[in-house]
Amino acid sequence: MEPLKFKPIFMERIWGGTALKERFGFDIPEGKKIGELWTVSDNRTAVSVIDGGEFDGKKISDVALEFAESLYGKGKKYERFPLLIKIIDAQDKLSVQVHPDDEYARKYENGDLGKTEMWYIIDAKPGAKLVCGLKEGITREEFIKLLEEERLEECLKEVEVKAGDVVYIPAGMVHAIGEGILICEIQQNSDLTYRVYDYNRVDEKGKKRELHVDKALDVIDFELKSDKIVPMFEEIKGGRIARAVESPYFNVEIIELDEKMEFETYDRFETLTSVEGILEVEWEEGTKVVKAGETIVIPASVDKYKVKGKAKFLKAYVP
Repeated sequence: MEPLKFKPIFMERIWGGTALKERFGFDIPEGKKIGELWTVSDNRTAVSVIDGGEFDGKKISDVALEFAESLYGKGKKYERFPLLIKIIDAQDKLSVQVHPDDEYARKYENGDLGKTEMWYIIDAKPGAKLVCGLKEGITREEFIKLLEEERLEECLKEVEVKAGDVVYIPAGMVHAIGEGILICEIQQNSDLTYRVYDYNRVDEKGKKRELHVDKALDVIDFELKSDKIVPMFEEIKGGRIARAVESPYFNVEIIELDEKMEFETYDRFETLTSVEGILEVEWEEGTKVVKAGETIVIPASVDKYKVKGKAKFLKAYVP
């Protein structure tokens, strides 16, 4: 199997903007608030279609089902492609939310997966902030009281971020993206989000968005909080690498490419998402170009590959 590229999936959001057009050059109609670009997805909400090559026009779900061993490696199987990768353009703040873990999702969400994710900050306006957990000592009772009084902001732990920072968001942790932030998000293949607070906003029809307070209270871990990670790079041949996140669901490396690097897949699939610059991916039988804002999946059947160019990209894989 050759490496796979995909047609972009755009999601309109009330808090979205135009960064995907301005920064990455995507063709987005005037007046559309695009909040999310799904660069690769095998989720029930939206399934990626392969762009070019031997599987052009086919859904990743169909190819993964038919060629599981080539894609994932010997003896490896997943119900669906296990990672979902997005680029998020938050021109306004997102709702305060939490995601369930696998156990809760399987029990109460028709056997779905839970959602653990990580954020890589591509860009952020000065002073931009994320919510990653609750302030020290906040109890369930205090949380509910502040929620009922529409003062939830008072108990949220905010962290100021800048381009290059990383935040890890495990299931059960209250979180929110602030305004003026462009993010690459790598997560479990799940679209389960429990909105607990949305700043009393209304849509163009004057309606508030649905909240999921009861489910959110079921899954919030009131002790769980995170902080930004400033990646530590080490020099390797051809550039620099930072091992940013290691979790049971995915490992993510940030790679700054100066000219050329060589990698092995070790009988697993890998995803490469360019956040800056153009990558040329070369394997024994061909070459594909990956522009900023795109993801390519390197299947396990490609033992070795090279990347060329001057770019910054995120490499992710399931450990």
